[in-house]
Amino acid sequence: MADAPTTAAPSVEALDTLVERACEPPTGMSRAKQLRWVAGELRTALERGAIVPTAAGSLTLLLAPNTLADYLTAAERGLLRRKAAARPGQAPPASMRVREDCLRILGARAGITVTLPDRNPPRIELRPVVAARPRSILLGHLEHSARPGPGRPESRSRILAIIGTVLDTGCRAGELCALRTDDVDLHRGTIRLTRLPQHRNPHTTPATETVALSGPTRAAMRHWLTVRSHLVARDTTRPVGQGNETTDALWVSIAPSGHPRPGLPLHFRGLARAYARAIHDLNAEMAAEPGWRPLPQRMEQLRRAIELEPADPDGETLLRRTPIPAAVPEAAPGGQR
Repeated sequence: MADAPTTAAPSVEALDTLVERACEPPTGMSRAKQLRWVAGELRTALERGAIVPTAAGSLTLLLAPNTLADYLTAAERGLLRRKAAARPGQAPPASMRVREDCLRILGARAGITVTLPDRNPPRIELRPVVAARPRSILLGHLEHSARPGPGRPESRSRILAIIGTVLDTGCRAGELCALRTDDVDLHRGTIRLTRLPQHRNPHTTPATETVALSGPTRAAMRHWLTVRSHLVARDTTRPVGQGNETTDALWVSIAPSGHPRPGLPLHFRGLARAYARAIHDLNAEMAAEPGWRPLPQRMEQLRRAIELEPADPDGETLLRRTPIPAAVPEAAPGGQR
């Protein structure tokens, strides 16, 4: 059945305006994409008759409890895909949670109480975090690799700085992508982070933290900033530095596909791909290291292992990574140490 056009519906126009406001900073790129996705599904649900036609009348009717219950049911059954599937499958619990989170955000932005149906999704088990021993080895590898040396690839300089930042701060990928060069203070050895947790209240100002960088991370960051200054130079005939840069993003592309030059801001997917490639190479390189266990290619399992503590006795704003506890040596075959 062809979709009935609803672009002129008052509720759709109000929803589009609401979504654009909700996607403004400090909302991260990933969450903004999810909000637009949910808005598109609501529009599709109205076009296909999955929700009552009266929902076209106003945003309040579109976000009414019965309307949202019908929308979530259709979404869970896979009936709102743009390309109809021959055998629509049930939506995974993770995507249903994203839909519900986005609906709550939109309701809060609009000042409308959003009531969602009771659902009992299966409990999601988090993947185990990276253990202390591999993290300790990784820190040692970072310290060794961060020493100045000729011929280091640009991508290597970037990933060493990224891994060091994650190890020191436990930041999320979206928080990494939001970093700017003025967030890094190499003189003080700190980095300023705007925390963007997934389930934050949209009306709450995001928390900003200043975290101390370890010596190896400072060295890796210093080298990356030198490499970066050449990648983002607007005019190669002028001295590199501020005033001659195409972007102030901390992480930029090395050799972007389909673009004539490097130095473009690195977004979530590019960061995830770069991290996965680097961890794949690092696992192969470190395979013979005693006590090494292959690192997962998802940053989340490394990030969740990091804890922060006050860096001074008075507990002021400066934080630092909690020291990694000494790892217990693994038992040798036969029970011998």
